[in-house]
Amino acid sequence: MAETAQQNPLDLWRQFITDSERQWNGFFKEVLGTDTASSSMNTWVEAALTVQRMVADNLERYYSTFNIPSHQDLLALGERMKAIEETLARIEAALDGKAPKAAAKRSKPRSKPARTKRPPAAVAARSQNGVSVA
Repeated sequence: MAETAQQNPLDLWRQFITDSERQWNGFFKEVLGTDTASSSMNTWVEAALTVQRMVADNLERYYSTFNIPSHQDLLALGERMKAIEETLARIEAALDGKAPKAAAKRSKPRSKPARTKRPPAAVAARSQNGVSVA
């Protein structure tokens, strides 16, 4: 036995853990498997839910009294903003597909072409002032 413990010192620890787990499982199966335990747990859960509902109702009243948005208000606002963003994205996509045609219809025709050539007098005046003309 001493040789076995020296060869693998964690065997005793593994055995202890396995035995403890079996004992705890048996204990909880006996205790929690009864109708008394399940009814007491049911009572505790109902009490916790009742307290949670009361706290939520009181917070809702508090928020409305001081004009503070509640969690539900913020969620509703987020949903509305998401819907607006999706609609905007659809509008932008539709406009991107029709942009060249729509832009051509809306833009005014140019009355005069852009002037790129300078008259000879302006070119001479600039060269006398030291401005290079390209």
